[in-house]
Amino acid sequence: MDDVVIRASRPDDMPAVADLRWRWSVDEDGRSPVQTPGEYRRAMTDFAARHRESHRCVVAERDGVVLGMAWLAVHPRPPAPHVDGDRFAAELQTVYVHPELRGSGVAGRLVTALLELADELGVERTSVHSSVDGERLYRRLGFGDARLLLQRPPED
Repeated sequence: MDDVVIRASRPDDMPAVADLRWRWSVDEDGRSPVQTPGEYRRAMTDFAARHRESHRCVVAERDGVVLGMAWLAVHPRPPAPHVDGDRFAAELQTVYVHPELRGSGVAGRLVTALLELADELGVERTSVHSSVDGERLYRRLGFGDARLLLQRPPED
């Protein structure tokens, strides 16, 4: 879709980003909110401000309306004797496209923009915890299985 612009988010985008996340979690997945929509918009805006160095957000915008988002969380890694300089790893997070744009390549463009940013930042490894629906996209963009990547779920 040529009329959709992918760009770095701005602070004034965060209420719209929050609305997308609300739509995904509450409206589509049926999760029960613990905040009002207004409280959640403020929480998202505050989160983005507090974590602007470690969490980069890109948005998909059409005609001034934010219709997609994706986040890249970048964190430092300890130095290694065989590496000169700082080391970083990253995780793709919260990739979402409004239903009216799904299947149009917008999600791929959002993720590609973040992968290019990861490369610019010198990130050694980028991971993603994919949904079943998103797996094909990530594989097409070069992600593969990491046999020894383990995770510990929270205790109930």
